[in-house]
Amino acid sequence: MAAATAAVANTLKRREESKAKPLNAEQATVIAVDFLRRLGNKHKLKPKSATLQNDIYMVEVELKKATATVQINSLTREIKEYSIESKAEETTSFLPVNFKSILIMVAVSAATYIALSFLNIQSFF
Repeated sequence: MAAATAAVANTLKRREESKAKPLNAEQATVIAVDFLRRLGNKHKLKPKSATLQNDIYMVEVELKKATATVQINSLTREIKEYSIESKAEETTSFLPVNFKSILIMVAVSAATYIALSFLNIQSFF
């Protein structure tokens, strides 16, 4: 009975010591990523930065099509605030043509050429 009481006391003491230690950047990042996963963002969570400002960690996490900022109190390990901002899509070309469209155009042209050659229709050129 005394051994069980001592084991429980040691466990409680370890928990209090771990809570008394201030939060570091790695732990803040883990808390932020776990929080975002619980919100439903399961895929492509990429931590970008974790900075400490006045006992509050600001953790930035890049999502698939957005960027999340999570503020965590370093003393209480409590999430104070979070925001998710969508990214603006960058267009690299002036034409609205992507690789898939070009591939489809080439395939249709090739199929048309093969069909016309089987029908012995001569080209006008």
